[in-house]
Amino acid sequence: MKILLLMKLLSWFKKEPKEAPIKEFSHEEFEKIKFKARIAFVDDEEIAHVERLRHDGYNIHTISDIDNIDDFIRRKYHVVVLDIQGVGQNISPNSEGWGILRYLKKECPNLVVIMYTGAEWSITKYKEDADLADDFIGKDLEFLDFKYKLDSGIRKAFSPEYHFEIEKKNISKQITNANTINQIKSILENYGNDEKTAKSLIKKITTNKVVLDSIDTFLSVIKTLKEIVA
Repeated sequence: MKILLLMKLLSWFKKEPKEAPIKEFSHEEFEKIKFKARIAFVDDEEIAHVERLRHDGYNIHTISDIDNIDDFIRRKYHVVVLDIQGVGQNISPNSEGWGILRYLKKECPNLVVIMYTGAEWSITKYKEDADLADDFIGKDLEFLDFKYKLDSGIRKAFSPEYHFEIEKKNISKQITNANTINQIKSILENYGNDEKTAKSLIKKITTNKVVLDSIDTFLSVIKTLKEIVA
C-alpha cells in the first residue's frame, strides 16, 4: 500500500518535457530572411533581373561557371539558380548543368536548386535529372514572376517541413510504419528546438542508427537556419 502511494506521489511530481516547437516562418519573418539567404546564380551569360534584385536587397552571388564543385559547396549557399547549358563543361561535359544538379543533390540534398534556362531541353533524356530540381525559371520571365519563383525557392530553403521531407526519405527506408514516422515528426515539431529532449523522446521509439543520423542532420540544419535568422 505504501509503495503504491509513493508511486502515485512520484507520478504527480514527474515533469513533462517542456515543448520547444519548430515552426514555419511567418510572412513578416520571411520578409527579413529573404535578404539574408545566400543565393548563387550560375550562368555563362549575363543574367536578367540580377541587378534589380540586388538593388532590392537580395544577397546574390553571380558565377560564370563551376570548375571546382567542392569549393562551390563549401560556400554554403541556400539557393542555387543553375543554368542548364553552357556551365560545367570542364567537370560535366556530356550533361553540363544536369550533371552539376545530380552531384549537388547527391552531396547536399538540403540545397535548393532551381534550373534556369531559355533553351529547349529533352524531357525524355533528362527527366530523371529534371525530377531532382526544386523548380525551373525561364530566362524570359518578367521581373515579378522571376522574383516570385526566387522567393518560393528561398522560402523552401528555410522551411522545416521541406528539410524533414528530405530526411524522411532516409527514415522511410528503415521504418515502414507510417504511424511511427508521424510520431517522430510530431516530436520534432513539438520539441525540436530542444535538441536533447527531442533526441531522448525519439530514442524511446527507435534506436536505429540511420534514423538517428537523419534526425541529427535535420536538427543541425534547423539550428543553422535559426542562427542566420537571429
